[in-house]
Amino acid sequence: MKHMKIIDFEKRGNLVRFYLGKDDLEDWYGDDWDDAPYEHNAGVVYDEFVSGVQDIVFPFDMCVLEPRDEWRYNGNSPYSKDDFKARSAPCIVVAKNDYEWMRNEYTDALARKDSVRFYYGDPMEPGEVQIYGKK
Repeated sequence: MKHMKIIDFEKRGNLVRFYLGKDDLEDWYGDDWDDAPYEHNAGVVYDEFVSGVQDIVFPFDMCVLEPRDEWRYNGNSPYSKDDFKARSAPCIVVAKNDYEWMRNEYTDALARKDSVRFYYGDPMEPGEVQIYGKK
């Protein structure tokens, strides 16, 4: 099996579907990927680039955030999907909700040293639904 990498995502609550492309894929895109905010303009990566998917379920006590979840952006993040592709920002940030940190904001989670960040281009292999932290 060839190695794969993250080329897009969709988030529903604490479930994230990562779309994967072959590791040697140099260019991929979808509709309006050059437009910000991505959440109002961009479509999912075109099927022709997708070689697999990986669904990851994160535990209930984790905050799973994407830039659109940041209240400071007023419903319009400054990012396009081309920005994610350029690795200007992670598409998903995951942080433990330790009840001292209740704001559940993307930039706050990004600033935490213990957060987990997922970027376009990160290596990932396809497989069955995975529960994060369990092997």
